[in-house]
Amino acid sequence: MSVFYPKASKTIVGHKAVREALRDTQTYSSDLQGDSDVRDYRQLPLEVDPPRHHLYRVALAPYFVKPTIELLVPQFRENTENLITNFFKHENLEVGQHLSLPLVMKNLGVIYNRPQDVDEWISWGPDVWTAESEERDGKVLHRYLDAIYEEALTKSKDDIWSQIAYLEIEGQQVSAAEFRGIAGVMLAGGRDTVVKLFTGIMWHFGHKVEDLESLRSNPELIAPAIQEFLRFLSPLPAMNRTVVPESSTTELPDDRYVGMSFISGNFDETVYTNPFEIDFNRGRNPHLSFGFGPHTCLGNHIAEIEARVFLEVILKSGLNWKVTTQDIRYHQVPYAKVPDHFGSVRISRT
Repeated sequence: MSVFYPKASKTIVGHKAVREALRDTQTYSSDLQGDSDVRDYRQLPLEVDPPRHHLYRVALAPYFVKPTIELLVPQFRENTENLITNFFKHENLEVGQHLSLPLVMKNLGVIYNRPQDVDEWISWGPDVWTAESEERDGKVLHRYLDAIYEEALTKSKDDIWSQIAYLEIEGQQVSAAEFRGIAGVMLAGGRDTVVKLFTGIMWHFGHKVEDLESLRSNPELIAPAIQEFLRFLSPLPAMNRTVVPESSTTELPDDRYVGMSFISGNFDETVYTNPFEIDFNRGRNPHLSFGFGPHTCLGNHIAEIEARVFLEVILKSGLNWKVTTQDIRYHQVPYAKVPDHFGSVRISRT
């Protein structure tokens, strides 16, 4: 689920400057609401400042910490093996639609204990805001959120939504709006970004099989390879902050938004040598693909663990492939070599 913000009046660029700005929540506030065309609530804890941000984060952290997610690896592996096997039974299939999206949704079904919802999540396609047409609209997501909230209040199922509905913040059970904000970002944060990551991995190996073979010969490079793919693909290239917190005043200037360019940090030549090359031997890799500071992505361990299993299964399979057709939108200069959006990537075995 992409997040739409009004155009920023300025953008902070460069690794050092972006990290400093992301730490400075007093100057660059997250007290704003994106997607104002399709929702009227905050994504939580994404769009709220400390100290309240910390309260939501502490309440949600147990669901996302590394030990919790590691327990799910056998199910991730089964999902990945089944989908990879079935995918390569066919020729010239589209990676995002037929591999990445179903895999990410099946894994989310495991994490949230909602296997019954996986087919619906897949049906939304790459972006739930355009699930029923090319026009952005919130009806699809909000029908789902309303239904699961009502169900969760009955405590009839032991799943993530039943637990989220009864979270307490400062002794108060979360409201329906807060539930929407939490559940919405939980569905968005692990969706299009990880789909882009997996699709980008398949795209890269389809063009550069020698990198795939290098990982097979040197499996100790899997962990740095994941960080390098995260850096290069920059699944979330930028986010907005506001210099005027939106809940603090009714006078909101149009120029209040400031962009945080994560991609500029990921390709900063003062930090990375040859940043436009994918290099599994890069070593230290302080990329900004999970953000930085208090709002560092809460689901970073999920993405890393899913990617590790994905790569391990691919390497073990012995499969090689080539890209047959691709429809890719690239970023603007100076990042014109970096994919922004994978519209279609089709591959065939070699």
